[in-house]
Amino acid sequence: MKEFDPIGNIEDSQLVLDHGEWPNFHDAEVHYLNIWRGDVRPDDNVWIGPVIEVTFELCALEKPYIVVLKFHDCESIRMEEFNHQNAVFDLTFKFEARGTYTNGEPLPPYVSVRFEQAFGVALSFKCFRVQAIERREIKNVD
Repeated sequence: MKEFDPIGNIEDSQLVLDHGEWPNFHDAEVHYLNIWRGDVRPDDNVWIGPVIEVTFELCALEKPYIVVLKFHDCESIRMEEFNHQNAVFDLTFKFEARGTYTNGEPLPPYVSVRFEQAFGVALSFKCFRVQAIERREIKNVD
């Protein structure tokens, strides 16, 4: 299976790049975390899985800024020891195989996401799509 490339595999990644590169999430502060349960109504043929939206302050950059990422159709969501000490040690992505269709063709892979803290994983989940929503510069208040 190919490696996950944030620039190529995250929708609208160009919105959040740091000088053309995927930004460093080391020591990023989580300002906002929302988990929406989705909207699944089989009788109406509506199949929207859970969505996680996160706002990060990228603190380890020369010029820190705010990034908003949205993760679509999430499952296997695990949150452990996530609290006011919410600095992310690292944010990692990798593709994970899901099996095959009945004809033997591979199913689209999961994107496995981990918000790692210095003392362990704070949030992990699988999703099908990652989207960069916004980049905001931090205004200095003097």
